[in-house]
Amino acid sequence: MKTKIENIINELEEVIQAKELKFVDVLVESPIIIKLLESGFEKLKLLISDFCFEEKSDEILFFKVLKPKLFSKLVYHQKIYYIELKRPIAGYQTQRIYLEQELEQINLFCIKNADFIQYYRSGKTLMDEHYFLRGKKDIDLNLESFYFERDPKFSTSFDFKVSKLLANDMLAAHINCELSKLKQIENDFEPLVYPVSEESWTDKKTGIVELIYAIHEEGSVNFGKTNLKKLASMFSKMFKVNLNDMYNVFLEIRSRKTDRTEYLSRLIEALKRRMDDADGK
Repeated sequence: MKTKIENIINELEEVIQAKELKFVDVLVESPIIIKLLESGFEKLKLLISDFCFEEKSDEILFFKVLKPKLFSKLVYHQKIYYIELKRPIAGYQTQRIYLEQELEQINLFCIKNADFIQYYRSGKTLMDEHYFLRGKKDIDLNLESFYFERDPKFSTSFDFKVSKLLANDMLAAHINCELSKLKQIENDFEPLVYPVSEESWTDKKTGIVELIYAIHEEGSVNFGKTNLKKLASMFSKMFKVNLNDMYNVFLEIRSRKTDRTEYLSRLIEALKRRMDDADGK
């Protein structure tokens, strides 16, 4: 039985690690990882629920180290998926406030569970039998409100707290990275000035953003030496369109499930149609 448990854990760790190495888009890839982890935990639950460990130390190892190491991945990917799914597409300040509020939730968890976190991080073992053996429901140490909703055959008083603590470490790193990106973008995209123009952009804003990013990526202006900010400024002045939220629009484009270059595809079809019509004359 011990070998079966180790095999499931090792196989699951290898698959998740391979997926995370290629991780690019949270909204696309996190659900895949979540499903893999949920499936793996269903297998573990079937084995562990009615299994009696020969040694208390083996049970403590499973619920203190092995399960939280993987379960924290599940908690983390569920959390970042919903953070990115609900993340505002408005200005940088709105996004920054939203992400900082998520960091505050992590800090509140740490404050609420300070004693246990200190115990766990210091490597102490004195209370392990109370924290990480099943059936210790009599220990009232600031349990999560949903503790009694979980299966007591596959959980202990504090294995979820360890999972959440480890997940929060990864989550904080992710959020801080996103905040750093926002800060860089704010520096790159200062408010633009929009003089009066006779011409105006009458298609979707996503269309002009597709066009600007494509031109910049291809390096079609000044041999690629014109930066994205200046290119955006040129288009905004030319077509009287506010592009201060261009990066947010680009994020919206990236999150499309079907044709991510919808406007550029329309341009290609329009040009082909024009040439076909000309050929027919």
